[in-house]
Amino acid sequence: MGPVEIGWPALGAPAEAAEIRGWVRLAGPYPAEEFQPVFKHREFCGERMPSERVRIGSDRGIADVLVTLEDVPLPRRSPAPKTAVLDNRACRFVPRVQVVPPGSRLEVRNSDPILHTVHAYLGSETIFHLALPVFRQRVWAALDRPGLTRLECDVGHTWMRAYILVRDDAFAAVTGPDGAFHLSGVPAGTFRLHAWHETLGTQEVSVTIAAGGPTSTTLLYGAPSN
Repeated sequence: MGPVEIGWPALGAPAEAAEIRGWVRLAGPYPAEEFQPVFKHREFCGERMPSERVRIGSDRGIADVLVTLEDVPLPRRSPAPKTAVLDNRACRFVPRVQVVPPGSRLEVRNSDPILHTVHAYLGSETIFHLALPVFRQRVWAALDRPGLTRLECDVGHTWMRAYILVRDDAFAAVTGPDGAFHLSGVPAGTFRLHAWHETLGTQEVSVTIAAGGPTSTTLLYGAPSN
């Protein structure tokens, strides 16, 4: 499966804009699969649920990693707001990680015939708290504040978690199931490529981008130290 582009098109990008096509991969041992017991709605969710905090795909690719290009000059207008979707589906948040511009609208769905809530935190601060007691219910929330929003379900579904990065530029993406990502409209230069994963932490590399052409790079987690 190819790279997943989550974000928005670069606006007003220079004529010689380039792109980065990369992968985030696991270099160390595979993490043990984790499960959490289910204490509420077991008749629907089952007796235990996989945590899904670390998902390893083909060729050791790591899914759900936020990749951002840092210190890029931005001589153009910000991306337009969008409508994002967060679904409560099969006792999980789907998608687990996504990126949106500030001012975007979040449509929250309940595809399960049980009660869910979506409690959104920015750091330790609650920015919204929504209840979805009805099957196929939809509610909405505003994503106005830049930063990494953490989403949890407060009705005993302790394994349910998701993240939304609200970021005011186009240089952010989320890795797909195979660990691939794609950033387009990137100016030439040398920048920091930063990766964040909820369990594995952060990685950073310096990447030099040539005008007009693609640049390939790989970030590794769990590489043995020298």
